[in-house]
Amino acid sequence: MLVYPEPLSPHDAAAYLDLRRESAWFESAGQWSTFRGPKAADALNGLVTSDVTQLRPNEGQYAAALTPKGKVLCDMLIFRIDEETFMLTLLRACAPQWLATARKYVNPRLATVNDESDKWTTWMIYGAHALRAVAMLGGAGHTAAGLGDVMMQGLDEWALWQHGLWNIGPVSVRLIRAPLMGSMPGFIIVADARDADIVRECLEKSVHRMATRAVWHITRVEGGRPAYGIDMDENTIPQEANLDTLGAISFSKGCYTGQETVARIHFRGHVNRRLRGLLGASALPQHARVLDAEGKVVGDVRSTVISPRLGPIAIAMLRREVAAGATVIVEGADGPITAEVRELPFSE
Repeated sequence: MLVYPEPLSPHDAAAYLDLRRESAWFESAGQWSTFRGPKAADALNGLVTSDVTQLRPNEGQYAAALTPKGKVLCDMLIFRIDEETFMLTLLRACAPQWLATARKYVNPRLATVNDESDKWTTWMIYGAHALRAVAMLGGAGHTAAGLGDVMMQGLDEWALWQHGLWNIGPVSVRLIRAPLMGSMPGFIIVADARDADIVRECLEKSVHRMATRAVWHITRVEGGRPAYGIDMDENTIPQEANLDTLGAISFSKGCYTGQETVARIHFRGHVNRRLRGLLGASALPQHARVLDAEGKVVGDVRSTVISPRLGPIAIAMLRREVAAGATVIVEGADGPITAEVRELPFSE
């Protein structure tokens, strides 16, 4: 069944403009879990594609967990809290299979795996001036002259994936600098669920607009970040979903589940297909076949949106021989749609 994207509502169109010009905030649907124990780093390292043993406290990274055959089980964000504790967040739909896998393979004497989905509430602030927005939530607008600028400068010096404690109103939250929208800066806010109403009230009282998942979806596609269940699934090799270029894979660490497939492709060959962008002449339907100039099927459309900035765009799984800049045909319900192949992320 072909599924066409819908234009943004007036509210979301305004929120998208806020995102490009200032900033906007989102509610997160992620689910949190923890690894705790004297060997938590080693236990987790054997299950994911990134090298968590290299993380120091207050650092994080993007990663994936694979099936034994090297296909994507789920992708996740991993944050080291201290020497024996890691926090992980991933899509709620993926959480049951991840937790079952982790508990199956991790010896509880080395580390315990806990579902903490009810313990934490999460928001995200992104946009051209996300630094200022977070600083203002942290009280920069009520400090002595010049201290607000110092707060923003301090946040600007945070490395990507760095995290630490931050105050919003009267409560302390964990703030994470997470590159989830390509080059657009932004932060994840993780609050104790008992403080959720207070943090949300501070966000609602701020000058920044709340944006919906529709806006997030567009900016995710623009930034070339794949979504599990749409752009990749249990049939996808990590390099097909560009997880290597997104920094989710270490090629120098020790063994982990599914490593043989990933390493063989990296050192001895290549994948025959991977995710690329499409810029369409009109709206591109999800699940549609993509044809080259000779009429050969070369892929299919995955995520598809109508960007206020770029127009109809999509993430598609295309064969490697289809070059960037090539014109392809997408089979629409009412006839063929021409599209230009682009590398991800889409250019600013």
